[in-house]
Parts: sequence; structure tokens; C-alpha cells
Amino acid sequence: MSGEGVGSHLLTAISGVAGLAALFGALASYGSVRRETGALQQEAKEGAKLAFYKRIAALLFTVGGLFVAQFYLGLFPTDLIPSPSRTASAFFHLLFSAAFLGDVLSSLGRIFAGFSLAILVGTTLGLFGGAFLLVRSVLGPVTSFLRYIPPTAFIALFIVYFGVSETYKIAVVFFGVLFFIIQMVFDVVDDLDRRYYEMGKVSGLTDWGVFTQIIVPASWPRVIDVWRINLGAAWTFLVAAEIVGANRGLGHLLAISQRFNQMPQLFACILTFGLIGLLMDSLLKQLSRRLFPWHRIALRQ
Repeated sequence: MSGEGVGSHLLTAISGVAGLAALFGALASYGSVRRETGALQQEAKEGAKLAFYKRIAALLFTVGGLFVAQFYLGLFPTDLIPSPSRTASAFFHLLFSAAFLGDVLSSLGRIFAGFSLAILVGTTLGLFGGAFLLVRSVLGPVTSFLRYIPPTAFIALFIVYFGVSETYKIAVVFFGVLFFIIQMVFDVVDDLDRRYYEMGKVSGLTDWGVFTQIIVPASWPRVIDVWRINLGAAWTFLVAAEIVGANRGLGHLLAISQRFNQMPQLFACILTFGLIGLLMDSLLKQLSRRLFPWHRIALRQ
């Protein structure tokens, strides 16, 4: 073979090696870019979260600072709106009072009884109504009608039926949130991905099998969100019931504070409602995270 032929083959081989090297280099660069892009996206998400929390903290700090400053500058009448120090003093005074603990436990017991019954009945009917057309056709008009009647309108009726007993207060909480829970669970089932139903049918599941193995498990995370939303409404109806007819409970304490113009204690009661609500909402949120971690992963994707 001539020298020129050898040189030509050598150049071809070198060119091929160079081409392969360039190809592998491009693939490696592409993978690196993808990793860097993913890392940048993750950093951007974390930065956005941090920025959001900073804005919330700055807003709370600013509003709280203005609130305290305005009180100590005498811009608000202290006989109507007590200073933060007087409110804090009244709150800690209540916190270490045995009577206050009894009021809190009374209200919590009524909430637990009425709201537990409401979520048991409302979630069950909502899941069945969302999954089966016959049940929806019966329940839908009833819930739509009753949702627009203010639950406080039933207070007088329940007092006639039950007096001012514990049953009356539990009934107000139960009927106050029941029909909202049913309708909202309807909507949860309606919003499920239709591909779940199709996969169930392709897998040979009956309608009951689709309901028990697909609809119910897939609905639970958002059903707990429905409970969290309606828990706040349950407290609203309980306070209304306790103000009208109760000798124990936070609503009763609120009414007594207003009647005797004890404004620091009244504001401390309002603060107590917020703290209890925050604690109960956090418990439900943590329950959802522990029971359904896959739901959080799905939301991130």
C-alpha cells in the first residue's frame, strides 16, 4: 500500500475518533446542562418559597409594629380596643384559670361530637353521591336547597326540640356544616382524573370495585382538605349556639365579656379561637401528609 493510501486511512480513522469524541462530548454536555437546569429550577423554587415566607414575615412584622405603635401613641380609644399588653395579660390570666380550661374543654367536646358526626355522614353521602348518579339525583337538590338556609336560622327550632342541652349545640354544629361537606365531596369526586375510571374498567373492575378501589382512595387527600375548610365554619356555628343558650364554653365566655364590657378578656377569647383553630388545622394537615405522602409528590410534579 502506498504512503498516500496509508495517510488517507489514518486521516479517516482520526476523523472517526474525533467525531465519536465530539458526539460523546455533546451528550455529556447535554446531560450536564440538564442537571444544571434541574438544579437551577429547584433553587428557583426554593428561592421563591423563601421570598414568599420573607414577604409574609415582613408584612406581619410591619402590621404588628404599626398596631403596637398606634396603641401606645394613643390613636385608638383604649376603652373599646385594649392595648396589646392588656390583652396579653387577660389571655395569660385566663390561661391559668380552671374555669377557662372547663370552657375550652366544653367547646372542644361539642365540636368533636358535632363535627365528627358531620364528616362521617357528609363524607359518606358525598362519596356515594359523587360516584353514583342515582344517589346524586336524590341528594343534589336537597343539599342545594338546604345549603342556602342559614344554619343559625335553625337555632330557635333546635331550642324548641332539644332545649338548651348539649344535644342542641351538637345539632347546630352538625347541621351547620353537613350539607356543605356533602356538596364539596361531590366536587372532589367530580374532579378526579377520568383516566382512573378508564383504567379500572379496563382492569375488569365492577362499578362497586371502581368505587372502593379507585374513587375512595384517590379522594381522601382532598376530602381532608374539605374537613379543614368546614372546621372553621363549625366553630362559627358553635359560638352562635353557645351565645344563645349555654352556661359553659368559649361562646358563653365571649358573651359574658361583652355583657360586662370586659374588652381585654373579649379580645383574649378571640385570640383563643384563632390559636385553637390553627392547632386543629395543623393536626389535620399533618394527618393528611402522614397518610397520603403520594399526594404531595403528585402536586409537585
